[in-house]
Amino acid sequence: MDVPEGEYIVFEHGPFDFETQNQSAEAKIESAMKEFDYAASGFALDTTPGRVFYFYHDCTRYWKYIRPVRKL
Repeated sequence: MDVPEGEYIVFEHGPFDFETQNQSAEAKIESAMKEFDYAASGFALDTTPGRVFYFYHDCTRYWKYIRPVRKL
C-alpha cells in the first residue's frame, strides 16, 4: 500500500501479553488518543478526503495507531 506523504502522529504501546494484557493495552492507547491535546502540539487531525488512519496490532512488538495531522 502506498502511504501518502504528510505529517502523522503515532500512538504506540510496546509489547504485551495478548491473553492477559490486550484489553488494558487497548484501553491505554484509546485513552492517550482521546486525551491528547492537539492544539497544544500545534497540530490537528487531518480529515481531508484521501488521508488514511493506520492501525497495527502485533502484541509481540506493539499496538500502534498512526493518524494524519496538519499544522495549525
